[in-house]
Amino acid sequence: MADKFTRKAVEILKGATARYSIRPATTGVPAVGAVVTTGAGAWAGYTDIIAAAAITEDFWICGFMLNTAGAAQIFEVQVRDATPTTLSEFRIDPTAVTVNIGYIPAGPYPIFMAANSQVQARGGGAAAKVLGVTALVATGL
Repeated sequence: MADKFTRKAVEILKGATARYSIRPATTGVPAVGAVVTTGAGAWAGYTDIIAAAAITEDFWICGFMLNTAGAAQIFEVQVRDATPTTLSEFRIDPTAVTVNIGYIPAGPYPIFMAANSQVQARGGGAAAKVLGVTALVATGL
């Protein structure tokens, strides 16, 4: 993974053009993204962040943005592809009723995804609450 990322980073330095976008596409400020409902003391079902065939070229998941609303509680988020393989897991513990987190890196390196890959998220928390999840992706590498 690191080697493939390093080769792509060198291509950018040589002049390749990377295009960044937020998926799902959002409008409004702050944008909510894919609405993931957390389970009450358990994991809820998965929700598409990027539908299969939505991106028809190889892409990289650079990170995630979150919008929370409801009660202050610990949110756990798990992101997977269609295989299903867990791509990223993280936990946030907002101390206020509403927290908007601008950017959480996907990991030490962006996550490589083959063209037409599906990406899903699910949430868990003490109560059933709404969590907005969007992914920052790079294409054109």
